[in-house]
Amino acid sequence: MTILNKLISGITAVLCVFGCSNNNQEQERKDILRWVDFHLAELSQQLDADIKNEIRGFYPHAEKTDYQSKGYINYLIKQKTGQRMDLSSHSLVTVDDIKNTDGYRQLESRARELDYQIKVDQIDIEGDEVDSHDDLDEYIDDIHHYFVVTVSGW
Repeated sequence: MTILNKLISGITAVLCVFGCSNNNQEQERKDILRWVDFHLAELSQQLDADIKNEIRGFYPHAEKTDYQSKGYINYLIKQKTGQRMDLSSHSLVTVDDIKNTDGYRQLESRARELDYQIKVDQIDIEGDEVDSHDDLDEYIDDIHHYFVVTVSGW
């Protein structure tokens, strides 16, 4: 009977590992989407002011070095800390998930009211983002990505 008990507990442990990790991933997905929803709803409140500043050349684009309008704003989906939200390739969060949040719908509605276009892109992070001769790219099996919401058309 001990062998049967060990076998049952082994099977239970294996099922728990796969079942529990799946639940954890789904919970993580829900938590991320809850934050993204809030974050995008905040962006929808400041969209008008951001566009006015961008048209005047004063919006702080990351790659911008001059004071001319680019005709678009790229909003990085950020973490609560303000850093870019990099997600694992194993993450269950998708572009469609983001588009289905209330926050994105608010932002989309506001952009369309102003007669501008809006889209969400998933950007894969190529390599380890380290400039060195000791390239780590060949050791990375989990390519991370982040999401960008672009509002454009002025």
